[in-house]
Amino acid sequence: MKNNFSGFINNVIHDLEEASPVTKAKLKEIYPIKFKISLDGHKDIFISLDEDKKEISFSKVSGINFEIRSTLSECISLLINKKINKEIIFGDIELAIVFINSIIKSDIDLIFLVDKYLGNLPAAFAHLIKEKLFIHNQYNNKSELQSKLRSLSIRLDRLEAMNNL
Repeated sequence: MKNNFSGFINNVIHDLEEASPVTKAKLKEIYPIKFKISLDGHKDIFISLDEDKKEISFSKVSGINFEIRSTLSECISLLINKKINKEIIFGDIELAIVFINSIIKSDIDLIFLVDKYLGNLPAAFAHLIKEKLFIHNQYNNKSELQSKLRSLSIRLDRLEAMNNL
């Protein structure tokens, strides 16, 4: 089982590195890196990445650089929206941000990775989740845009009123 997880993480990181030379260079700069992912309701996941060796485990690893404490939905949102919430990172925040940015800004399609490594059904679910989050965010941005336009309109009306005095 451990070999399957390690092989999986090796393949995913390899695909991310090969997707973009910039991603590969950024990851090589920060290797070796060890971190812990604590998802609500799940076992802690320990990931150790080196240029030659990538491991994932449920057993405690010493010398972790940072920890990500979050929920599964927040992690999926992070990967889809590509926005980092610094409040979920504990430890070496700068290293964590460089690592996360190099992963989320790589030129590989998340849905493609899910389909390649987990199958069609999880890829379909990932696509539906992505679409739902995108539509939800689009709605939020629309009301934010409307409020900014209203504020701008009010300011313009005030300037016109001052000019008419």
